Amino acid sequence: MLARAGLAPALPLVTPAPRVWFNPELESARFLVPGLIGMLLMISSVVATALSIVREKERETIEQLMVSPLRSEELVLGKTLPYLLIGLATMALILLLGWQLFGVVVRGSWLLLGLATVLFLFAGLGLGVLISALTRSQQVAFQVAIIASLLPAIILSGLIFPIRNMPLPIQGLSLLVAPRYFIEILRGVILKDTAFVELWPNFAALLALGAAYNLLAAHKMKQGL
Repeated sequence: MLARAGLAPALPLVTPAPRVWFNPELESARFLVPGLIGMLLMISSVVATALSIVREKERETIEQLMVSPLRSEELVLGKTLPYLLIGLATMALILLLGWQLFGVVVRGSWLLLGLATVLFLFAGLGLGVLISALTRSQQVAFQVAIIASLLPAIILSGLIFPIRNMPLPIQGLSLLVAPRYFIEILRGVILKDTAFVELWPNFAALLALGAAYNLLAAHKMKQGL
């Protein structure tokens, strides 16, 4: 009655306001830079190693490697270790440029970031060696490497399109894409300071994919390429 008569003060209206926790300025660079790290490392690692063994085939020097006392696992390690070091240097350079140019600061653990990078390169390099072992020319190896690395890294990794909005069959296919797990780790560590207890399924998936790719590559080499 008092409110109708104008004697009681009017209550203020409740207006909901969204609050962005981890990127309050809504700067797209802070969201895209971690994703670009995964895409660039995936392309560089797969393409570089995909051309390594197939180059030996074209030069007809692969027989010398096969009759050498090296085991197939040692050959895979020798072909991937230099590119692993190059990938780690590339990661450090991208983080430096992201900090200097876009102000992207690593808020989480550097140890988790380094471990995730090693596991991701382990998977990417293994895929590259597998492609190199299955192909016979550098041209074919390059094309297959681009299709196997670039397209999944852009479409199926969550870099541009959210995975939860994809159809269920596509979501299932994305489970085989290593950048999906790496980008989620990067965004969690760099932007949110996420702990390992929340990210360990992504670490396990990277380890499983890397082991599968490298074991398949070593098995193909045992068959004589």
